[in-house]
Amino acid sequence: MTSGHGLYIYPWDIMDHDDLPGLAAGLKALGISRLCMAAAYHTGKFLRPHGRDARVYFPQDGAVYLPTDPGRYGTIRPIMAQRMPPIDVLRTLHDHGLAISAWTVLFHNTALGTRHPQAACHNAFGDCYPYSLCPSNADVRAYGIALCRDIASHPYIGDIILETPGWQPFHHGFHHEMSLLSANAWPDTLLGLCFCDACMEGATRAGVDAAGLRRRVRGHLSSYLARQCDGTPAEGEDRLMHAIVQDDALRDFLRWRCRQVTSLVRDIHEAVRADATVHVIPSVQANPVRSWIEGSDLEALSRACDGLEVCLYGPDTQALLARFEDIREIVPADRPLRTVLRPAPCDFADAGAFVAQVEALSRRGARDFAFYNFGHLRRENLNWIYRALDGLPAPA
Repeated sequence: MTSGHGLYIYPWDIMDHDDLPGLAAGLKALGISRLCMAAAYHTGKFLRPHGRDARVYFPQDGAVYLPTDPGRYGTIRPIMAQRMPPIDVLRTLHDHGLAISAWTVLFHNTALGTRHPQAACHNAFGDCYPYSLCPSNADVRAYGIALCRDIASHPYIGDIILETPGWQPFHHGFHHEMSLLSANAWPDTLLGLCFCDACMEGATRAGVDAAGLRRRVRGHLSSYLARQCDGTPAEGEDRLMHAIVQDDALRDFLRWRCRQVTSLVRDIHEAVRADATVHVIPSVQANPVRSWIEGSDLEALSRACDGLEVCLYGPDTQALLARFEDIREIVPADRPLRTVLRPAPCDFADAGAFVAQVEALSRRGARDFAFYNFGHLRRENLNWIYRALDGLPAPA
């Protein structure tokens, strides 16, 4: 199994380096043994403090950065990167002591959703969300399985890290999102539910009153949007909890969504080559315990793959420790759990605060750490990683 401390990195950041053996040696000196390279990724606007070719970089939307076999795909086919690293790059890094994880953003893909709107999510009003392919759609599932099989077929890839295997929440990932309403878990969660044809048919076959639920969700949202003022965040959480407890169809629908994502991850795990591992980033939520919003059941997912990789971002160490302990109670003790942190000013005032958080997580049982993200970090922030890992117990 691919283990050890990891560092997330984009292919364009790797291609900035002419001396790949030197890059590998430098990362290993920090305590990094696993490089998590984006193999499939979305667009963005990225500030690169030590970038060589561009300090502000705009990646190609929805692109795949490893060669694929066109014969593996059906209706939905991968978008190949116009600027792709040669496979020799991975071989060189692997041969110089770095394990390679393929960080694969699966269904958060606006380019594919725009090309295949019938395969994207649709809310209760019928509005299409092109940034989120629907994991209950048969063509989407076939694409996801084929892509992961393709990526894992490369001999220097020992591990796949799946991100966004489920539905994207309402507030995530589209260009210049605009809402003048306050964030509120009640309407935001309802707006994130998908009622496309595949979801309606699949949930109905499973015994869920999907048609009745869609009508009620439309009504709830229309009523909220017509209010004279927003509710507070706490009131929104209370209203959402009330609906989950009282509305059997909503509760059944949420559980059905979790089963769709779990079964997909299980199918991907079975499809990739036997000696490659599959780990899942279950959520883009600040608190991964809320991953059910995206169809991620933490316990079930941990059993469907080789382990979870959870992102714990933010400056509040006490809150992050509580989240980690919550996750560790939900995920069975025998299932691996990696932790992703950001050694950066957005989360930490200085190196000491970052080192203290890593040490606190380690005392609570965290072993395999990963850090986000090489290209976004200053050189000094990369040095924080060395300071944090020096003296920690060896990874599990």
